Amino acid sequence: MEATTSIILTSGQLDQLAALARQSLPNESCAFLLGKGEKETTVTEILTMRNADESIISFSIEPKELLQAYDLAEKKKLQVIGIFHSHPARPSPSGTDIKFMEINPVVWLIYSTTNGQFKAYIYDNDVREVAVKIKE
Repeated sequence: MEATTSIILTSGQLDQLAALARQSLPNESCAFLLGKGEKETTVTEILTMRNADESIISFSIEPKELLQAYDLAEKKKLQVIGIFHSHPARPSPSGTDIKFMEINPVVWLIYSTTNGQFKAYIYDNDVREVAVKIKE
């Protein structure tokens, strides 16, 4: 399997994720990114999830909702190619994020509600940034 180098979203999808982050304030928001691809992954659908932590510094998804999301992706013949969440700070992984990135080796897309910036990362023996590409 080739290492992921980028995640591709439309500007509308990025707008949708930024709006979710703003609506969730002061808490972190979260969503699953469904799609296909290995080296370049393309998001075809966003599954908004509820932050069970209801926290400004962390997020988690209830196990039941997690299973439902993976079942839905499978029914649609898609994969969970990314996990999105927002930070009330710069868009880089926290220590907690890194711990979960190790067990969820998909692209983690982080949005900063302070500077409006998106950044993406993947855990591949270490945290590595991947490109966020916009397709119209």
